[in-house]
Amino acid sequence: MTAYGGGGLGLVKEFADALGKCGGLQERGSRALCLRLMAKELGTPPAVREYDVTQYFLLDLAAVCLENPRTMRALLEALSALNEDVEEVRALTDSLLADPVLPPDDVLTLRPLLDGFALPNLPALCRRAVADLRPVPPYGDAWSAFESLSRFNARPDGLPPTLAFVEYVAAEAPYERGIALRAWNDARAHALSLLTELRSLRQQVAYAHTPEPGNAYLVIRLLRREEPGRYQLTSWRHYDPDEPTSWRPRQEGSVEVSLAEVERVVERLVFEADEDWARDANRLHVEFVLGPEDLNLPVHRFRTELDSDPPSSLSVGYCVVVRSLQRCRTPRWHRAWRQRWAAVTDTPELARPLVVGGGRPEDPRHGDVSGLDARLKGDRSIGCLVLSQPPEGSTDGAQEALVGLRCGIPALVWDARNSATRKGVEKTDETVYGLLRNLSGLREAVTELRIEAHGGSLNGRDDHPGHHTVLLWDDPTRPIENPQPLTGPDQGVDGR
Repeated sequence: MTAYGGGGLGLVKEFADALGKCGGLQERGSRALCLRLMAKELGTPPAVREYDVTQYFLLDLAAVCLENPRTMRALLEALSALNEDVEEVRALTDSLLADPVLPPDDVLTLRPLLDGFALPNLPALCRRAVADLRPVPPYGDAWSAFESLSRFNARPDGLPPTLAFVEYVAAEAPYERGIALRAWNDARAHALSLLTELRSLRQQVAYAHTPEPGNAYLVIRLLRREEPGRYQLTSWRHYDPDEPTSWRPRQEGSVEVSLAEVERVVERLVFEADEDWARDANRLHVEFVLGPEDLNLPVHRFRTELDSDPPSSLSVGYCVVVRSLQRCRTPRWHRAWRQRWAAVTDTPELARPLVVGGGRPEDPRHGDVSGLDARLKGDRSIGCLVLSQPPEGSTDGAQEALVGLRCGIPALVWDARNSATRKGVEKTDETVYGLLRNLSGLREAVTELRIEAHGGSLNGRDDHPGHHTVLLWDDPTRPIENPQPLTGPDQGVDGR
């Protein structure tokens, strides 16, 4: 079968990750005992080295097992003797040792057509091939994906995922390669009596709509640490051109940084995302998830190309907004948040903004936070709140932001300058009223305002409201954290 004799590094890592869930393989002594038990079963010690780093040992053990089915079965028996929970390892072993659907010679004739053939939408093609029966990890090229998919169960239509995958790849491949891939598929389907099913899928693929490039998201959470000025920076990425309305953020990593280092780390994350999505995504959104004490961090003024002279503004090349970590982690506010979002998105033409201390008769008075709370709770059509001040410390702006968040307002807007340094208030108010004419396009309008600020004349450029306007845009259908509290086995009733 294809898993042996070159199953690929992805398969080794998958098997090693399953072994890593066996507690007995985490300690050097119990690992040595496991290898001795395997030697009794095999008649000779397995060629596995001991390492100081557990993950290295697991990778070596996985690689050795994948080279020989007898070694894999011996490992399973040894782990069972050690009373380890081997359910996941057994399931993976069973799938690896299953009889191959396709003869090895047939598979070898396919390899030259797929080996090294990388497609930008390969993850989407893999998901289609398995009909979303189970998640699929990322693969480097079409051949690696084919090898891994050969271990998946048949789709509801009876086709092996490998044949479905080849069909999807053929539709994306250059003409000559596509013809060869379809010919290979026809021969395999005929041998398996699946020609009718394959031709039905081919027709679906031929008439399927190819989605236009969509929106990609880089979400960056800044979490304060105990040491002043230190943050844990965690990032997620999402882009699914195949299902543009879905939300499948993938956590990229986490690092501890000082505030002075954040801009440089953000630049690296943005560059990596831009390189990966260069051919696909139409627009890259950069979202900062911030705690209440950090909502006014000047992330909208972060720069990229820091090693160039001059650098570039992040908010000119990308759509930059902030999100509330406090609301994300306060489940009792979520009902109002979801209801307000649904009302605003279902009937955007009815959504209205409020400007605290604004010049319109309907705008609430500055300083009356209790009145603002009652007003927001009584009017579901309000979709955006413009704060009178930045949400910092114990200011009115911070109280207004808190009221807006707990009442479910999805969009907050404010001028990041404090009252002592703020100039041109009248001009700012006029600009804000202009932005609020179409709440559904508020993110794009704020981005355009920032572009205008950077493209204006040097005289008074820094006073342009586009340099200082901050947009909190919070979509409850795109979470990055599980708001439910985690319980251990000694918490709750029966661990629930």
